[in-house]
Amino acid sequence: MNRLFLTLLLLAFAALNGAAQEVVRDSVSTAADSLALAPVRVMDKITAAPEPKRSYWDHGLGKLLKKVDTMLEEGQLSGIDTAYQTIPKYNRQVYLGAYGYWQNYSNFIPFHFPEVVNQQIPALRDQTYYKINAHTHQMEMELGIDWKGLAIEIPIPIRNNYSASYGLAKNGSVWGFRLRFKNINSVSGQKRFGMHDALIDYVREHPEEAEGLNDLIDYVQDERIESDKHNIKIFFAEGYYVFNHKKFSLSAGLFADMVQKRSAGSLMVYANYYQSRYTMHDVLMADYDFYRTQQLSIGAGYGYNYSLMGGRLLFHVSAVPMISLYSHLVHRAKFNTEADRNEYESWYPEGPKFYDPSDKGKSRFRVNAFARFAANYSFGRYVLAFFVNYRYYGYSNDRRLHINNQEADAQINFGYRF
Repeated sequence: MNRLFLTLLLLAFAALNGAAQEVVRDSVSTAADSLALAPVRVMDKITAAPEPKRSYWDHGLGKLLKKVDTMLEEGQLSGIDTAYQTIPKYNRQVYLGAYGYWQNYSNFIPFHFPEVVNQQIPALRDQTYYKINAHTHQMEMELGIDWKGLAIEIPIPIRNNYSASYGLAKNGSVWGFRLRFKNINSVSGQKRFGMHDALIDYVREHPEEAEGLNDLIDYVQDERIESDKHNIKIFFAEGYYVFNHKKFSLSAGLFADMVQKRSAGSLMVYANYYQSRYTMHDVLMADYDFYRTQQLSIGAGYGYNYSLMGGRLLFHVSAVPMISLYSHLVHRAKFNTEADRNEYESWYPEGPKFYDPSDKGKSRFRVNAFARFAANYSFGRYVLAFFVNYRYYGYSNDRRLHINNQEADAQINFGYRF
């Protein structure tokens, strides 16, 4: 028993001694390893390169602009056949343009005399109207920036009280849009009273009443409208969808921000919202009148690009007839003083005080039109572009009121690509 106890004691001591030696060896080994690695870690800290600075294009506004840039280019390249069209090598452009436009705005506005006058001169009932014709042709300079199909045009003032036109456009391979606002101050105009001929005919038939009507005949003669008495404001937004967008580029013909390498054409759909506001001071019976027309139209047409020299020289033509889906007219007549209003209303003692075919009539269906011709030539980083647009929009109602608006604009641009 004593021998067994002694044997167990010796084994326990031997085990403890071995464990202690193992711990010592591990500690020594760990310390040695630490000493061996220490110089390397110190050197790493000394020789490690500093973290690179973040690029402007990797965060904030720069990152957003980079995303927009990529998105615009993808919109240009989406689904195209590069054998027919592609993007220019330098796909951004700044250009200086000479922009000229012709505008013709005409109103045919029937009105009614009091019934007592209609009974006295029956011919006035159907032949009494105002006919206004306002037109202008002007030229201005524009600065344009085209960033991969997104273009903005800003007028450069030439003289005081000059008309101004602003443009914004987005052109892609499949779809695009264009916005335009015009404020036209320098307008030539003529006013014609339809009753003039009716009064003359009546006096011929009733010479005994000539003395009482001669003053009225002189008052309603044709009259020139001075430019400071009327103003035209126009806003339109038009969008397109190209069916054969794989081979045909509509934007190649307008801003030359695509290259039409081979000739191609396509059917396309056009939608247009057109708003015009014509303001007159001391022209009609009231002191102040304005007519605002709003019209939404849609139509289908065709466009063709004729390409020469691999797309360096391009001719474009397109035409789109459109139908009006929505037409609306607002007319407001105001008087400077209550006395002016009372004098006007004294013409209608039996009422109604004011007959306005603008507000009482219902809008009618109309056919409108849009057409474009364009040509451009590219040489290196430079582009010379020319285009002409024509638009016709009309409004009428069942009370014989008619408003016709025709406009044409031409532009010559000299651009630099970068």
